[in-house]
Amino acid sequence: MMKRVTCLLIFSLFFLHGYSQAPVVKQGTTLKYIFSLHGQTVPIEFSVLHLTDTLVLGWKIRGLAGGTYIMVPAALQHAVKMNFIQPSPDVAINLKDDETFMIISTDAFRKLEKEHAFVYDNTVYNLKEREGNMLHVTAKDETTEWWILNNPDFPLVCRIKGSPFGIDCSLNDVK
Repeated sequence: MMKRVTCLLIFSLFFLHGYSQAPVVKQGTTLKYIFSLHGQTVPIEFSVLHLTDTLVLGWKIRGLAGGTYIMVPAALQHAVKMNFIQPSPDVAINLKDDETFMIISTDAFRKLEKEHAFVYDNTVYNLKEREGNMLHVTAKDETTEWWILNNPDFPLVCRIKGSPFGIDCSLNDVK
């Protein structure tokens, strides 16, 4: 029941931002998540600070601490890993060429569209269903589920459930 309520809340956000169209994520867009880590929850706000070639995501926790995640063009195009490095205040985290954070690479998204599956972190994710503007994928032989924005220009991971790292999250607002 909670799963359906959470999905309804997420979908209603996207319908408010253009009815049945996926929201446009651009420079200046703010994404508000709730992260759950081993039973503790924390709200984290991400802002798209730069999006021309390199993606720079700024983050803030309760307005007290902040920093950035930096993803280079090679990562945005070809990455095969999701990096969940813990943010450090006032630090710019430069992800490797094969890593992204809260977004899958263009190559992975294309495979998902074409083959209904992709590989990230040596895990096969299969398309379970399309839920409005979301692509719901499940990890083969694992409990992990992701909901990915059906947007080839910005395939944002909007929700993670059952992560083997103990890190789950849910997008609550897009501005």
